[in-house]
Amino acid sequence: MRPPEAHRLVHHRGTLLAWDPPAARPGAPALLLLHGAACGAWVWDEGFGARLAAGGHAVFAVEFGRGRAGAPAGLADFAEDVRSALGAIRRPAVLVGHSLGGLVAQRLLPEAGVAGTILLAPVPPEGMAWCNWRLAMADPPLWRAVARLSEPRPGPSDAAALRRALFSAAVPEAAALRHLRRMGGESRVALLEAQAPQAVAPAWGLGRPCVVHGARRDPLVPADAVVRTAAWHAAPFALTDGTGHLMMLDQGWDALADRLLAWLEEAFR
Repeated sequence: MRPPEAHRLVHHRGTLLAWDPPAARPGAPALLLLHGAACGAWVWDEGFGARLAAGGHAVFAVEFGRGRAGAPAGLADFAEDVRSALGAIRRPAVLVGHSLGGLVAQRLLPEAGVAGTILLAPVPPEGMAWCNWRLAMADPPLWRAVARLSEPRPGPSDAAALRRALFSAAVPEAAALRHLRRMGGESRVALLEAQAPQAVAPAWGLGRPCVVHGARRDPLVPADAVVRTAAWHAAPFALTDGTGHLMMLDQGWDALADRLLAWLEEAFR
């Protein structure tokens, strides 16, 4: 069976990528995928979104709007993008948030249209200030490269630093560079806001299923930050070896998608 192909849907704040399930699983919630900083909905279109749809879910991926010159978007704007997408989907959805998108997902947990959340290498509720301070001390070239993600695309030296943080050595160089060329242009306001502690309600208190996955050697969202996020939500977690920060584009992405499908089947019987 051929994997589902993505198509575009328009909502009043932008567009969604969408994958239709070949055979819908009864009771399966829709999935709304939220990308991380300096990325786009394209990160889910290298196989991950289609794999989730093949498991019986209607899958959608938000494209965050970064604002315009003189008025960059903030986290509240990203949250409005998600609310607009939920309105277009017209059904409860599990938010699958990666990195900065994981923080947006956590902020939206109390929303009526949110059925639960899957967090992949998420910005923790405490914010990124502590993680960034450690990164600045341990790896100044990578810290500078991350700080410049608001620029249109990484320069050669930044790309080299980002390549070793975002991808494992198992990712072919040509593929890693292709992805890196699509990155950049993140809102400075959103990046700054993500440094601070956030008003995040714990998933357990809201009765919303939650699971957290991270990469054990991720220098951007370290393993201890993943564990603290899981503890805040009283959620199960897993740390994967041999993958970089962009888990949906690295080796083992298909096994990760299958683990998420298994969790969804258990959580939403």
